[in-house]
Amino acid sequence: MRMFLWDLTNPERDGALENDVVSHENTHGLTNRMTGGGTGRCLQSTEAGGLGEGWSDAFADWVEKSDGTVPDFVMGQYVTNDPAGIRTHPYSTDASVNPLRYSSVKQLNEVHNIGEVWANMLHNVYAALVGAHGWSATARTDPTGSEGNVVFLHLFIDALPLQPCNPTFLTARDAWIQADQNRYGGANKCTLWKAFASRGLGVNAKNHNDDSTVPSDCQ
Repeated sequence: MRMFLWDLTNPERDGALENDVVSHENTHGLTNRMTGGGTGRCLQSTEAGGLGEGWSDAFADWVEKSDGTVPDFVMGQYVTNDPAGIRTHPYSTDASVNPLRYSSVKQLNEVHNIGEVWANMLHNVYAALVGAHGWSATARTDPTGSEGNVVFLHLFIDALPLQPCNPTFLTARDAWIQADQNRYGGANKCTLWKAFASRGLGVNAKNHNDDSTVPSDCQ
């Protein structure tokens, strides 16, 4: 894993000293190997590369949580010496703080910017699961719990090999729904759909046009 000095401050700051940056980079190894297999190179399209950046931010977000609250999350405050961090918005359930939606991808062509859309959707999924099932303080060492942060990480990992090579927002979302069906018998189906739909990735979303529809049995 390559870590770098950031030249936004004087003296420069080492990204290896910021936990969310380290978590982000480690997660690239996970997502690149589990999507399409270890040598598949299946995150090569711009949208798939954006999803890769989003997963990395979302995992860093998960690691940084220390209790059952779901505060806004900012990436890279140390390396920038700036409370605004390295992204355009904090990750937030509040649309006035982070307005990014599925349709935002239409205007984006850089993978980190696209990744912000996906990471914020996953921040909202995390909040919904923790709201439904609570939070475990031992999630990092005990994967057997039923709390929302445990469920989130299982689905995060389980969904990766279920999606096709060069996934899109739509196929990545569908992989989460299928992962929940596989592991939990669909117990979180409606929670997931409502969270995705709240950011435009509903049932009828396509071609980067928003839709807030959820399945009829979730209404």
